[in-house]
Amino acid sequence: MTILERLRTLEPATMLSADDIFDAMASAGTSLADASDREDDAALEISIRLLEARRQGQIPIDCLTVVEMLAEECGLYPYVDGEKFSLFSQAVIETHAVQLDEKLYLHSKQMEILLHLLAGDNVILSAPTSFGKSMLVDAFLTYKSPNTVVMLLPTIALIDETRRRLTRRFGDRYDIITTVTDGYDSTVPTIFVLTQERFLQRKDVKKIDLLFVDEFYKLDPTRKDDRYENLNIALYRALPKSAQCFMAGPHIKNILLGDRYRGSFRFVQTDYRTVSVNIFDRSAREDKKDALLADLAGVADESSIVFTATPGSAQNLMKDFIAAKLGTDSRIGALLKTWIAENYHKSWPVGEGTEKAIAVHHGRLPRSLGQLFIQLFDRGMIKILICTSTLVEGVNTSAANVFIFDKKINHRADLDFFSFANIRGRVGRMMRHFVGRAFLYYTPPEVVETNVEIPVLSDPASSSDYILMNIENDELPPAGKTRKDQLRATTGLSIAVLKEHGALGVDNLVAANDRIKQTLRSDRALLEWKGFPNKEQRVEVAEIAVIIARARGDQFGIGSGKQVAWAWAQLQKISTLPKFLRWFERTFSPKDKAKGVDDAFRFLQACEFAFPRSLAAIEALVLMNEPLLDANYGPYVASLESWFRPAWMKQVDEAGIPLPLAERLARHLNAPADRHNALRQIAQLDIDGLGFDEIDELLIELAAEK
Repeated sequence: MTILERLRTLEPATMLSADDIFDAMASAGTSLADASDREDDAALEISIRLLEARRQGQIPIDCLTVVEMLAEECGLYPYVDGEKFSLFSQAVIETHAVQLDEKLYLHSKQMEILLHLLAGDNVILSAPTSFGKSMLVDAFLTYKSPNTVVMLLPTIALIDETRRRLTRRFGDRYDIITTVTDGYDSTVPTIFVLTQERFLQRKDVKKIDLLFVDEFYKLDPTRKDDRYENLNIALYRALPKSAQCFMAGPHIKNILLGDRYRGSFRFVQTDYRTVSVNIFDRSAREDKKDALLADLAGVADESSIVFTATPGSAQNLMKDFIAAKLGTDSRIGALLKTWIAENYHKSWPVGEGTEKAIAVHHGRLPRSLGQLFIQLFDRGMIKILICTSTLVEGVNTSAANVFIFDKKINHRADLDFFSFANIRGRVGRMMRHFVGRAFLYYTPPEVVETNVEIPVLSDPASSSDYILMNIENDELPPAGKTRKDQLRATTGLSIAVLKEHGALGVDNLVAANDRIKQTLRSDRALLEWKGFPNKEQRVEVAEIAVIIARARGDQFGIGSGKQVAWAWAQLQKISTLPKFLRWFERTFSPKDKAKGVDDAFRFLQACEFAFPRSLAAIEALVLMNEPLLDANYGPYVASLESWFRPAWMKQVDEAGIPLPLAERLARHLNAPADRHNALRQIAQLDIDGLGFDEIDELLIELAAEK
């Protein structure tokens, strides 16, 4: 058995001997000598495992210094005490220090990337999840102080997390903008933290000093992310305005940029790790759930993430964990369980596990509630977090243990190596879990090299219809221009419609347009309205929106256009979210209340995204056919997006104030103009005596944190 194998199988109560340490140093030293730089996988793993053994008290006292020396030699400067080294080594370590809200140390590979960025290079970085990419952005902001920064992030959950971090570190120097409606003054240093969709809606960003694209692999159409086109177009529009670009993501071996951009970027692919992982393969077990329950019981109250395929399977696992008496008693969790029942719905099972420090996290959760579960998990107040693909797509957390229980994502496709590696990368965290554990219940996918193509840069003429329509003609070859013209001619859709609404799918737009032309001939009044529609007009546009939604495979919780129109009207009429949830489940799922509440959240999610996009496209198609028609759906679309509540209520939901709490807070506020004003007013409230409970106060406190 090699020393690395011994370290991998080291039991928690076993002491290492001085001979073991000598063997480890010799093995790591040989590996480092053979490496062209400090990025030797074996030496890094030996060092990390020795650091974990040191943390566990398994290193002889007289060997502690050499363990730190190896960490320093591997460039793991965050893990070492500089005062134990020579003046020369201390000087080297200090060159890796950055002063953010506190003094922090970069590891050697981080500093290499930072130096490229400080030199003005455009950088594409492929690095493991635990690499510390966010700290690179913050260090760059500290040293360079760019005036206008645009950060494109894949999820709204990441937007809020990033906003909190940046506000804490740079709030006194920068305006931090996260929405479409936030005002912008180009003379004031500003950081935009946006999804690609929100960036595309902003037309006021004329010059960018630093463009940061997180999870850049989502640009590749083969990742099957239905938002890849918007991300490509956002990159296409942002790059020409950007003095410098930094793109980051994990596990990429090669990137295809095309002739125009191939020489413009420095691509850095690294496997430099700051944590190590022990793999426990349970794929041969037939009783996989029993194995999972036993494994979870075996890690006691350590932080654990469980990956499963769908929200439904997450809920079922939570019930299994409760029945198996997993988790730990949690006073705050018991209060939270009651709070969720009172503020959402008593039959909604999401809160069932919190009293045992167990929570679920999936895409249908209200954003504020999902954020709360993550914050409680990071603070150790939630011990088991059951996640769906949100674990891959934007939950920025990690744990001592990861349990990969399912082999599919959303029951559609098997987990590929890329997604598997992303999930596995959530185990371990710098300074907290040097060595994590990953438990596998299915045979892991084969290791493959992941290549990323960015169609808007590599070959826009051959890319999707939507991307093609957004490329300027002078940047297309003759074949691309011809294809554009043919698309216009064969669909009967205008260039403006194809350019602005093509993300819905050209065939879907054609189907919607056929229905619109028929309605304009038979009863044009159904489509000729401004502001808010009457009942008949609402039913007509809802039925067209459902045509688009069904064709796209969007989930919206109910079956027909008439039902959608009815639910829109009730959402507008009913005064509070809990009352609406009760109406929805009584109306559409009286025999299965839990399913009814889940369907209600599907519907609300569609009201926030899918339906507004469709209504905007319907209006554009109506005016394409009848340019002089007096139609303006904008006010209704905006109201639907915010669930017919004041816009600030949905905005503070992103900041961590759940909508039911915002509805109760509203009576104590003076008609907030926007999220910033609302949060300021909330922070100034004297909560005592206003009838708010402990969970209300916790949510307000967390939202106010910078």
